[in-house]
Amino acid sequence: ELSQAPEPVRMEKGLGSSEDGDGLETPRGGRPKRRAAKVALLYLQELAEELMPPCQPPAPAEGAPEPVQRKRRGRRRKEEDTDSDDPAQDADFVPSQDVLQAEEEEGSDTLLSEASEPELEPPRGHGGRAAATGRSKPQCRGLAPNGFHNSIMAPVEKSSSLTCSLREQKHSQWEFPEWIPVAHRWTCLSDSEAAPYLPAEEQSPLFSIQREGIKDDGALYRLNRFSSLQPHPERLDVSFFVGGPVWAMEWCPTPEGSAAPQYVAVSCHRSMEETHSVSGLHSGPALLQLWGLGVLQTEQGSPGKARLAYAIAADYGCVWDMKFCPSGAWEPPTAARTHPQMSRLGLLAAAFSDGRVVVYALPHPGALHHAKTSQVKDGSLHKHLICKVQCIATLQVGSIQAGNASDCGQCFSLSWMPSKPHHHLAAGFYDG
Repeated sequence: ELSQAPEPVRMEKGLGSSEDGDGLETPRGGRPKRRAAKVALLYLQELAEELMPPCQPPAPAEGAPEPVQRKRRGRRRKEEDTDSDDPAQDADFVPSQDVLQAEEEEGSDTLLSEASEPELEPPRGHGGRAAATGRSKPQCRGLAPNGFHNSIMAPVEKSSSLTCSLREQKHSQWEFPEWIPVAHRWTCLSDSEAAPYLPAEEQSPLFSIQREGIKDDGALYRLNRFSSLQPHPERLDVSFFVGGPVWAMEWCPTPEGSAAPQYVAVSCHRSMEETHSVSGLHSGPALLQLWGLGVLQTEQGSPGKARLAYAIAADYGCVWDMKFCPSGAWEPPTAARTHPQMSRLGLLAAAFSDGRVVVYALPHPGALHHAKTSQVKDGSLHKHLICKVQCIATLQVGSIQAGNASDCGQCFSLSWMPSKPHHHLAAGFYDG
């Protein structure tokens, strides 16, 4: 014999059920509110307004929320209007059985998370889309100068503003003052010495470029290894061929407002068919490339082509990820340094397939060229500056909690502490 429960348990059933609704808690209008359905309708209205031409005013959607009333209606009358069982009056949304079942499940979750999702509950006494979503969404219509729709570029501009604010608060002017690149740690390679490290592809496959808002001329391009195309006169984009499939790339950070050349570090596999097993450690030749993109202006771009500034030859296997120190590692190219020191471009950490993380102090290309133009071992200097480098730090698993690098496997991801003083570097390995 079952004993009667001290309190009735609230049960929510699907609105399409044929059973009696004695145990269903309903508003005075006779049907439970469908908050998710209303929010979905408002979202569709927002999309329709954004896609309308700027010259055409948005047409009022059928069943749209009424404007704010000066006099607040009684709660009973308001609920009867919004929760009526008459399909003719409920023209805003007629859900299917699947939708009703999904709303029932979502409603039970909403009861537990109403405090964490205030935007789903419109405040009483306020109508319109802004009240239902908790914020007014700016209308983004038309195209930006780069050809993309303003609905795409508006978040980009907003994120740029937030990034500038974050940099002012969390970035540093100067960090790791003892890690300065010195000339005797960089050894230039000749053609014969550099050959094992070069990517195998001497020419790129044929490719075409399609740009948003510009008619495609159907031109096909093929680039030689370490060469690039002239920047597009209108869109200012650049294209260059590094010699193989790119697996790691990182932009070198510079202080806000510095009118200095921009650089990007790139690493690729040596051939298009090269494969790697993720379960074991692998070593071998690899080339870490630094490409110069020139002085980039917001409205003008770069006047010249991208070029390979210099490259680092390494024997630790392929590079899966690399990260620059977020701030405090860059100094101007004209910084006063006495030989053998060179002005520092940045600090770059690279994750190799042999399980180690290597940190390099990269010099400005001009300083390296000035210090190394006369250094060569056998014959002529390679036409691209390729160097073997003694790194400033090597990070390997081997603490008291792990025996050796083989216990963790390859290093696949890196993350430098984003806020000053950037003294922590996180690395993710094969074993998790």
